[in-house]
Amino acid sequence: MTSHDHDDDRDMRALFAPLRDEPARLPPGFRTALLARLHGERPSRLGRAWSWMARPHTVRVRPAVALALAAAAVVAVLARPTAPSPAPVVEREAALMVPVQLVFSAPAAASVAVTGDFLDWDPAGVPMRPVGAGGWVAELTLAPGVHHYVFVVDRADWRPDPLAVAQVDDGFGQQNSVLLVAGPRS
Repeated sequence: MTSHDHDDDRDMRALFAPLRDEPARLPPGFRTALLARLHGERPSRLGRAWSWMARPHTVRVRPAVALALAAAAVVAVLARPTAPSPAPVVEREAALMVPVQLVFSAPAAASVAVTGDFLDWDPAGVPMRPVGAGGWVAELTLAPGVHHYVFVVDRADWRPDPLAVAQVDDGFGQQNSVLLVAGPRS
């Protein structure tokens, strides 16, 4: 063995020394796959797919190909047939809506609004207009069915309707009024 060979050995040891100090990092699923192969088992398709997806992959796309793909996507979106106009559906839904009038007495109130499940409990609700001595009225158009609602007095005080057919617990210690809206008559 020549001194040149000893220098090569020393260089190789110096090159691989950091690898001896650091544990090897195996890809996810390597141990499971190795043990399965040693036992003659093969991972399921799902296991192989998961192992493949867990590994990082490098995808190289030429700029011209990327531009062509982007152009094809734009053409596909623009060439897609448009949905028919929703006007017939809206007209049918509007035909099913029923006018409803709600009346509330709050003589000391500066403002009253009605809100409920039909407005996603918006605190602003539908403003009611004053009538007579302390009366408030609102006209709504609602879909047939059961609706829960309350009156919002002076933008802060949520009160159930004392004239409602029923009251239900709102889950927060208060009551909601129940409104039954019958379908339109033909």
